[in-house]
Amino acid sequence: MMKKHFYFLLMAALVCGLSLSVTSCKDDDKNNGPSEEEQDQQAMEAQELANARFAVIDQLADVDTIEANFLAQTFEPSIGGPDGDDESVRIVNTNSMEAAAERFANLINATDVDENTTSRTWSDPEMGTMTYTKVTDGTAWATVDVNIKQVPQLQKIIFRSPDQGDENAAFKGRAYYRFGDVVRFPVKGVDGNKFWQYWVCVRPAFGPEKKDDSHWVTLRVDQKDKVMKYEKGQSTWYIPTGLGTNKEHMQNLAEMLYAMLYPEQWEQNIYENIDKKKMKMFHDFDKKKEPYHNKYFWQNVCKGWDQEYIIDSDGNASDVWHLVFNSTKNQMKKLVNDPNLGLNLLYNGYSWVKEKNLNIKLYQATYTNGTGVNSNMHVANYTEPKGILTGKAFDCRQMGYYHEYNYKQFFNSDGKLRWCVMHATGNELQRMAAGWAAKYCGPKDSMKGVTHVYRYYKNIDPEGGKDLNKDPETPKPL
Repeated sequence: MMKKHFYFLLMAALVCGLSLSVTSCKDDDKNNGPSEEEQDQQAMEAQELANARFAVIDQLADVDTIEANFLAQTFEPSIGGPDGDDESVRIVNTNSMEAAAERFANLINATDVDENTTSRTWSDPEMGTMTYTKVTDGTAWATVDVNIKQVPQLQKIIFRSPDQGDENAAFKGRAYYRFGDVVRFPVKGVDGNKFWQYWVCVRPAFGPEKKDDSHWVTLRVDQKDKVMKYEKGQSTWYIPTGLGTNKEHMQNLAEMLYAMLYPEQWEQNIYENIDKKKMKMFHDFDKKKEPYHNKYFWQNVCKGWDQEYIIDSDGNASDVWHLVFNSTKNQMKKLVNDPNLGLNLLYNGYSWVKEKNLNIKLYQATYTNGTGVNSNMHVANYTEPKGILTGKAFDCRQMGYYHEYNYKQFFNSDGKLRWCVMHATGNELQRMAAGWAAKYCGPKDSMKGVTHVYRYYKNIDPEGGKDLNKDPETPKPL
């Protein structure tokens, strides 16, 4: 989720590190204090814990301002939607037991939760508990009892499909936004500059899948609550921080890219594995509803990205590939088709291995194309690359192909393109662009405060977008 004013989440960790060093000075006289290596390890663990705590709150709550003392703050729940008028119970529309288990596993960053898990409790002494329970009576896939003091009004999460509850809750007709739609709005950067931030829809609202909210990502990060400007001597680095973690929609971005660039192969992979539960289509979309997003749809989206241009103040023209990824279409096609390259996304933030020596750790998700149920970019690897900043450029504000020099040395010039990634729902994105007065953006609403760079129902099929009360169509070549 996108948040505002995230003032160095790791301040608490730095305070912890300071207290450790003071204690060390006293204990040195007794020759029983922690070594420098132990102090570094403790400080890094404190930073990682702060990152992990933020990631949980970030997925549960609607946060406007979060500062170093975020554990002392309270936030309104935003996960899913309320159960009728009861805001304390949130419904997350989910099409399978597997998807329900995966969503809870992603929420707590666990590897021991799957569709066979009957119960799992997560706890944190500074936050509280969440208890996951598998449901077997057909009313839901699973429930989560929530007791988090930072989100006091959230009591329960229910993962269920609409036909297990109120099937009439799903909206009818067509959504305003579709896969691959791109919007932009101006944002103030960490150095006070203004820049255009481009957001792409990686999971739209879609009635036949009972999805009534949209999800967006950006690959351009520059605002001060998401970038730490670090200076030492004559050198300056820009390091990602507080980006949050959303593995579901990072994966959706990877699959969407593959579908746009290799639409026929994407469709063939779906139908060759249509009866295999492990083969996913945009997390929990029903593969039998693929005709709504068939190869012709993806060909049309790709054509729209190819043909839509923005002219900058210097008269230079950029297509959507350049605007979103700071790269060419051919570069993107090469990386998604090469298992040694893949799509590499920096998420979450950073932690110091040893700040004194500028030895830093980042968080990276890599998506590559596999075979069978792992095709369509469903091979995911999560790593924690480490490196020393001394003598190397690192500027996360501009990445991709055209600014590879900003980061390639840190990664030992391995030839892989990288981007920072942030996620937001359509409602959050509208509030970022238009302010808190713009509270709700429904599935058929145009977001306030944004400029539409490319939209399927404008650039590709304007006739199809004239009446959103019509049933979704089966796309044809346009």
